[in-house]
This record gives sequence, C-alpha cells and structure tokens, in this order.
Amino acid sequence: MLKPSMQDLMKRVNNRYLLVNLAAQRARDISVTEDETAEIHLDEKPVKVALDEICDGMIEYRQGPKPQPEPEIDMLAAAMDTDNSEADDLLSDEEADSEEDELADEALEDL
Repeated sequence: MLKPSMQDLMKRVNNRYLLVNLAAQRARDISVTEDETAEIHLDEKPVKVALDEICDGMIEYRQGPKPQPEPEIDMLAAAMDTDNSEADDLLSDEEADSEEDELADEALEDL
C-alpha cells in the first residue's frame, strides 16, 4: 500500500499501535454497514477506506475516559453481611451430628 503513506498517517495519529486499532475499528464499522445495507458499492477494501478517512482527517482519535477499576470485595465482610440462615441450619445439623458421634464414642469406651 503506497497511499496513504505511513508518514501522512503518523501526522494524524502519533502512535502506530493506536493507528492500527483505530483503522481496524473503522474497517469493522464499514463492513457491518455494508452487510446491513446489502449493497456492495465499495471499490476498495474497508481497511483502505478507513486509512484514507484517517489520512483525510475524517476520523480522528479522541481519548475517552479511563476505565475505573472494580472495587475489591472483602469476602469475609460480604459473608458476614449476608443472611446466612441456611448456613446456620446446616451448621446446627453438623453440630448435632458431631454431638451424636461423641456420645457414640463415649458409649464404646464404656464397653
């Protein structure tokens, strides 16, 4: 690909990796639009059209908001805050089973 030249593209977007991402996203958008309209009227491939648009200044990169990190969840605090009535029921069943086991062990020792 001779035109647009890399120097011309780098005047618009100062980072090669950003340029590739920008052109790829625009090319995808062009392809989807072509598929939706069901008309084939592009004489050139979507990537070439995207690079031409970037070189002509029709597409420009604007930095968006940075993604906010998700807050870390303290699992212990979350477990303490929730209603654990089912867990309490299971725990009481387990305690009852362990008490029965202890009584059985004591009875065996007496024999």
